[in-house]
Amino acid sequence: MLLLTLLAALLAPTDSKISMLGGQAHSGILTAISNSDVEISENGTSVKLPIDDVMMIEFPATASANSDESQMLFFTDGSQVRGTSFVRTAKSLTAHTILFGAVDADVDAIHAVRLQTDNPSYAQQWNTFLKRESEKDNLVVAKRDGSGLDFLAGIVSTVSAEKVEFLLDGETILVPADRVYGIVFGQPAGSKNGTNGPNVAIQLTSAAGEVLKVRTITLEGDQLVAESGWGKNLSIPLNQLQKIDLSSGRIQFLSDMPALVERFDGVDPENSLFAGLIDSEQQKLLFGPQRNMTIERQSKLRLRGREFAKGLCIHSRSEMQWALEKRFSAMECVVGVDDEVAFNGMHAVALKITGDGTVLYEKLIAATDDPLPVRFSLEGIATLTILVDFGDGSSVCDWLDIADARLVIAKDKP
Repeated sequence: MLLLTLLAALLAPTDSKISMLGGQAHSGILTAISNSDVEISENGTSVKLPIDDVMMIEFPATASANSDESQMLFFTDGSQVRGTSFVRTAKSLTAHTILFGAVDADVDAIHAVRLQTDNPSYAQQWNTFLKRESEKDNLVVAKRDGSGLDFLAGIVSTVSAEKVEFLLDGETILVPADRVYGIVFGQPAGSKNGTNGPNVAIQLTSAAGEVLKVRTITLEGDQLVAESGWGKNLSIPLNQLQKIDLSSGRIQFLSDMPALVERFDGVDPENSLFAGLIDSEQQKLLFGPQRNMTIERQSKLRLRGREFAKGLCIHSRSEMQWALEKRFSAMECVVGVDDEVAFNGMHAVALKITGDGTVLYEKLIAATDDPLPVRFSLEGIATLTILVDFGDGSSVCDWLDIADARLVIAKDKP
């Protein structure tokens, strides 16, 4: 099924949508990518865009594709790529991937491998293993009763299609590969996996949801040639890609920045029927601003079915303030009442964003409104303040999402 989808994609035109640092957007046929420029044919005219000003290149014609391949390779630079086979010795690894064919790399390039089909019920445990810091290899297996994952810590010497050689307490154990859910390889103390260093600042996302972080990209015909974080040149059919993200080092997510002030005045307006029924500290604990999740702390931000990995969910009446130190040129985000409460009636919440006391954006947002894309200048702004207030004298449905809130770093500010 995946093969047919990819073949169909190869026949589709390479229409692209390009988002720029300044907020401009271009659409057209992508014709060239070099170290200095991105070139497209826009309405029949050749247009060159400085690559340093490009934030994102998206390919709307590339549909998402489900992959039947069970294996997933997790690289130390944060790349995640599906594979059909994986062999590892003490010094090197060899894998075959759907995205760019054969991979040969040093063992230091690989952080983990999932050998079995992704099991959603194991996802949280598996992600915990991926984040765990250990100098030993963790051999992760599914419990026989299917209740979860377990692991053994030791040294993995070799991995093949048939077996995993595992050294445990000085004894070599041969474990059938089909019994191993995954392996998280040990890393030296203090090493960090998945961090975006300056050498892997470009992120490619495939139709199958794979992520590949690379150093450089060029376009040769219908092939994107990329230099991987582990130093290999990879050739990827352009029509297997959904997007090319060049924004690393150029933006700062607001939800990742510590707030200078974070004040919660209460979940109900003064003199309302419910005002004062809950202790103020308990109110703040239950309804205070949340980063990258909703007020209930159990799900991602979601606006009309679209999920956002980054952003703020702020309940009225709250005020947050950040020190920007005049380092940013613009802010862009999507605002709206979170889907968790948006369909509970006709209600509204008030949003006011100011910079150094000057109003940058102000709107009364109804729970039924479609998500609103917002962009405004931050040139010369030292302090940013967001106030979420009672829009209709009630706190009902006042879960305001400031989703995908990103600040564009000014070109002259490192």
